[in-house]
Parts: sequence; structure tokens; C-alpha cells
Amino acid sequence: MDISVGTIGFPRVGETRQLKFALEKYWRQEISLEVLLHTANSVEEQNWKVQLAAGVDRIGVGDFTLYDHVLDWTMRLGCEPGRFRSIEDDTDRYFAMARGRTGIPAMDMTKWFDTNYHYEVPEIDQDCSPRSNFTSFLDELKRAIDVLGSQRTVPIVLGPLTYVGLGKLKNVSPSDIVEKLTPVYVDLFEHIKKLGLAEVQVHEPILVTSKGSGMTEMIAPLYGGDGTRGVLTAGNGLSVNLVTYFDGLDEGVYKAVSGSNVASISMDFTRGNNIAMLETSGFPADKRLGLGAVDGRSIWKFHPDELTEFLKRVEKCFRSGTVPRKISVQPSCSLQHLPYTVEAEVNLKEQKELGLTSVLSFAYEKLGELTAVREGLTRLEGGASSDLFSEVRMGWADFARLNPKKQTVWNRITSITGSDLRRPEQFSDRRPKQLTDCHILPTTTIGSFPQTEEIRRLRRRLINGSISKSDYETEIDKQIAYNIGVQEALGLDILVHGEPERTDMVEYFAQKLNGFAFTQNGWVQSYGSRCVRPPIIYTDLTRLHDMTVREFVVAQKLTQKPVKGMLTGPVTILNWSFPRKDITRKDQALQLALCLRDEVADLERAGCRVVQMDEPALREGMPLKDQNKDVFLQWAVDAFKLSTAVAKPETSVHTHMCYAEFSDCLDAIMALDADVNSIENARSGNETLEAFKKAGYGQDLGPGTYDIHSPVVPAVTDMEQKLQEFLSCMPPEQLVVNPDCGLKTRKWPETIAALRNMVTATHHVKAELRLEP
Repeated sequence: MDISVGTIGFPRVGETRQLKFALEKYWRQEISLEVLLHTANSVEEQNWKVQLAAGVDRIGVGDFTLYDHVLDWTMRLGCEPGRFRSIEDDTDRYFAMARGRTGIPAMDMTKWFDTNYHYEVPEIDQDCSPRSNFTSFLDELKRAIDVLGSQRTVPIVLGPLTYVGLGKLKNVSPSDIVEKLTPVYVDLFEHIKKLGLAEVQVHEPILVTSKGSGMTEMIAPLYGGDGTRGVLTAGNGLSVNLVTYFDGLDEGVYKAVSGSNVASISMDFTRGNNIAMLETSGFPADKRLGLGAVDGRSIWKFHPDELTEFLKRVEKCFRSGTVPRKISVQPSCSLQHLPYTVEAEVNLKEQKELGLTSVLSFAYEKLGELTAVREGLTRLEGGASSDLFSEVRMGWADFARLNPKKQTVWNRITSITGSDLRRPEQFSDRRPKQLTDCHILPTTTIGSFPQTEEIRRLRRRLINGSISKSDYETEIDKQIAYNIGVQEALGLDILVHGEPERTDMVEYFAQKLNGFAFTQNGWVQSYGSRCVRPPIIYTDLTRLHDMTVREFVVAQKLTQKPVKGMLTGPVTILNWSFPRKDITRKDQALQLALCLRDEVADLERAGCRVVQMDEPALREGMPLKDQNKDVFLQWAVDAFKLSTAVAKPETSVHTHMCYAEFSDCLDAIMALDADVNSIENARSGNETLEAFKKAGYGQDLGPGTYDIHSPVVPAVTDMEQKLQEFLSCMPPEQLVVNPDCGLKTRKWPETIAALRNMVTATHHVKAELRLEP
């Protein structure tokens, strides 16, 4: 076998989040575009050099972005929505599409497949007229050639099927838009060839989804097969590597891509069952296999026994062929979903009692795993039978010894019964008992208020020991008092304490539970400049004491109005952490649910009448294939209900969901049995609300009245119009008024202005309907 090593994407924010900070300075007009681009180019070029030093033969180039790579392709393909075309400057138009402008709403944002990365959703209608806009992309490739040489530089292109499959299409068919886009892609390929490059990666992850399986007939016209040369593989002299990831290919799709004219097919062998497809259907002798054997979404090193068995199956598939086979060992997907390097984690290295650093592997370390896999395959081909990965095996043995199973946790899981998943009363019976002092169309917020520099500075002082915990809590309590005072002054009905003590809605709870580990520099991009630092689940989870009661009590003592007890749900904590791989996600969710169940009971005992259990990640965790969704949704719903069913009938249980498409899981959302569900709606043009209406959603609903991810403060009239649209879908008795997400990332002036307008708009609408008390 001819075995090489390649990459198909890399982290983008910089080892110390240089790009994040530069972006935010640029938006505040503290630096010029030239300085921003210099920072971005420096980060990207350092990424290339690291991959070059690691011996990567083919380095993917072109996935780097200032905000979002899908938005980049909207620009490059000339597919900007019409409302932005009056903005002449490319950079201004780009950030307006991402963040909005006064009078020009931003593009919709949703999750990238089943990850926590958000992309800007393409908006495509019959007036879409694609045109080439590749100058900056080609300049990027030229810079890469200067650093890497033309043999190692491989452009990354988002494929037309995936671009269209991810978009919102209005009055136009996918095939018609693909046909319109094709000449633009051909033009791009011609420009790439003129740069002296021999290969291009075309990323088509949509093909692993159920939706992608319905696009099979569009593969041959683009990539060849069934006697067709394929527009993108005919006569341009470029070798096309068709890249898929996040799941396995269905039989029909695999047959189509195997019979195509692409030179290479890259597949994810860490999810789905592509290895079985390889064994039963073979692999075309004229193509290179992109062997996605290194998990690009897991921070764990490979398990030697599992990897050895897998490589034996791969080697057996190729051993029988008479034609020399080519394999490129690759990550399963882009490494953008991982932090940069374990070497930056000084604290974890010092926690030798956990044994973690010997089994962790971030982006830089994954490059080393690629080499290890190549060496393992080479040795197997040569007949080696000894242990291929002895050093890694020793690390896992030490880790297992240091982190034994907690039998009490598993005993509690096996004792769960159906009654643990049911509220004491049905919604129709308990709803009249809840929030009896709140009027129709109550106003509230999602949970968090602005995290100011003063709050972050206070937290740093606690961490470095320059302030005591008692003094820290005193200052936090002052911020809680301020938050309550602002809400009282604005006239909100259901209040929140504002979460000043929380760094992150997942990390905060992870820090209160036993079984999580934490990085110092383990940042990954969520969208734009927004980065998250997922905690690591490394052993069975237990709650040592209450997690939120103290701050709730402080807030509730300051007001007669109800204050929410704010919790993050089990599925979201799981999906926004780096999970274990030695037990199922279901078991990890149930462990989290039991911890949260105990917290709900403690909040009630402290006098809490409204508990909010946020599950924004419920939808993103769904499998990409329809046939696998029911199993996931069943245990995800059970985990939520296990967390909340302990609540009394008088307690109003809220949840919050955002930035995902919910139409294909509404039955599961209704099965959560939450009393109120606040949903992101501001960017989706009421599509989400319409879906809930069509499904006959019976509980209360809080559609987002404005987009908190945009700095634009919406006018009172705009919010009145939103509320009237909501009322055309649902009766006022069923609606709660709120923003579409938490306000942590916003500044105080815009926060107060937007909430004041929201409350004013609500009063105007209530007066019109004669609902005012």
C-alpha cells in the first residue's frame, strides 16, 4: 500500500485566541482591517507550519475564516441575500450578514450538522444569481504555496451539494440551484489549476445525512459516473478528493461516489459503519482512500485494541487487491472542533492523580496520531504481530487504575423507574397552580446578563488567590442586586439573578460536580469570535452539594416577583462537554440527570417557584440519519424528565432551546413536558413558531422577540410587530415574552435599551388587546 498523511481542516482562533480578540477590537473600531487581517494571516500560517513540521503530506487550506466558513462561501459564490447588496464594501457586507445592521437583520444561524459549531444559513431563492468572488480565497492559496509548496497545498472547497443542502431554499429546487452554481465552481477550479496545484478537496458532508441520501442523482452530473464525465471532474486537470464526515455513507451514496470520476474518497471511520461498507462493497482500485481513522471530535487518544482491530480489517480489505492501493491517513473531520494542544495544559499535567494527560489528544497531538496510524498500517502490511501501540496502552492502563467505577452511581441508574420520569400532575391540571400572580403575556429574560470586565476581573482575583471566597461572594451579591434592580425598574415580570458567578452555562455546573476535568487553554470556536472551553467528563459523575441555591436565595430576597432557578439540562451539558468514550452517551446523560434532579429538589426547598432547565443542545445531538433518531430522542427526553419530574405541580418548569431546526423533533420537545419553552425565533422569520403551531404545541411558549447576537437595538414598533405575529399563531394566554437567548455577550446600555423596548411593546400590545390589569 502507498500510505500518506493528510488533513482536512484545523482550529482557527489561534493558540491564545488571537483571532477572537482581534475581531472584537476591530468591531469596536480599535484596530484597522489591515491589523485584523495581519493577525488572521499569522494564525493561519502558524497552523500550516505546525502541520508541515508534523510531516503531513497534504495540508488542507482554505477552511480558515474571520467568522464562519459557510458564510465565506456565500460571499465567494456571490449568493448574498438581496438586503445586503447595497453594502458595497466586501468586509462590511460580510460582517453585516453575520451580525446585522440597523434595519437589516442578520442571516439565520444554526448548528453545523450535529456539532456545537454555528454556521450562517445560506438564503437561496429564484432570484439567486451566483457569481465568482474568489480573489481573497486565491490570495490565501498563494500564501499557502509560499509556506508549504504546491505539492502539499490542497484547497478546501465547500461542495455545491452541501452548500445547497444547508441552505434555506424558497421557491426553487436544489437541482436548479446546483445547476446555477456549477459554472462558478468550474471557474474556481480553473483558477486553482493556474496556481500550479494538482488536487482539491471538495467537502460534501451532506452526503452522510438522510437529506444527502436524497441528493444521490446529483452526484454524477457534478463528479461523474453512469457514463457521465462530471462537470467538476472533466478536463480541468485537478484531482478531486471528495470528503465526507460525521457519519457513514449509505449504500446508494457509496455506490454513486465509488463509480464517480473523483480521484479520492475520504470517509469518517470513527462514526457510522464505513468499514463494513468497505468490506462488503470493496473500494475502487483507481481511487485513493481518505482513511478518517483519527477522531477529529474526541479529545481522547485512540484505544490500542480498538485501533489495531480496525487497522487489521482495513489491511485485509486491501490485501486481496492486485492493484497497489493508495491510502491517506486523515482525521475523521476537520480538527476545528478540538483545542490546539495538550502541552498548554499545565494544571492538568500537575494533577497526576487523574492520569489524564497520558490519554488526551488535542489538534497538535492528533497530527502525531496520524503518523502512528500510518506506521501501524505499514507494520501490519509487513506482517507485524506484536503490540503496535504499547506506550499508549500503558497510559490507558494507568488511567483506568486511577479512575475506578463508582458503583453507587450505577446502582442509582439501574433503580430508575417510569414513575421517576413523570410529573405528579398533567400540564392541564398543574398550569392553573403556577405563577398565579403573573398576568397574561408575562415578560422575562432567558437567564444571563452582561458579563462585564469587572466581573471577569473579580473572577480572576478569586482564582489567583488575591480575594477570599467570602469577599468574592459579597461582590457577586452586589451584582445580583444590580441585576434585580434593573429588571424591577424595567417592569419585567419573571426575574433572573443574571448569572454573574458563571463563566459558562456548562463549565459552571461541571465545576460543581465530581467527575469533570478542566483545561486552561482548551478553547474551541462556537461561531465568529465566540469561543467555548468544554469541560472533560473523565469518570462517573456525582453532585457533592447544591450548586445554585445560594445565588437564588440572594436574588429572591430582593424582590416579591418570582426569580428563576437557572440550570443547564443534562443533554446540553453532555453535548457541550468532551464526553467519555468508554460508556454510552445515554449513561452519561442519566448520571447528569440524577445530579440535576437533586438540584431541582433543593431549589424548591429554598422557595423557588420557577425552575429553568435549558436544553439548547437537544436538537444538535440528534443523529444525522433518520433511522437513528428515535433511539437518541428517547433517552434524551428521559434524561430531561428525570431531571425535572421531581418538581411539584406548583413549580413552573421552563426550558430554552436555540439556533437549531426543531421541525423534525417536535414530538420529542412536547414529550419533555416542560411548562414553558422559550425558543430562538428572531432570525428564523417565525418559521420555528409556525412549526410549533402546526404540531399543536399545547404548553406555553416564549418565542424570541429580538436577536441578542446582534448589537442592534430593535425599535418598539419592530417588537410590537413581532408580538402581533406571535399572537396570530397562538393565544395570548399561551405566550411568554422574552429575547431569543441569554444576554451574557451584550453590553449593558444595549441590553437595557432592548429590554425597555420589549416591555414597552408588550404593554402596547396588551393595551390593544385590553389585557392590561
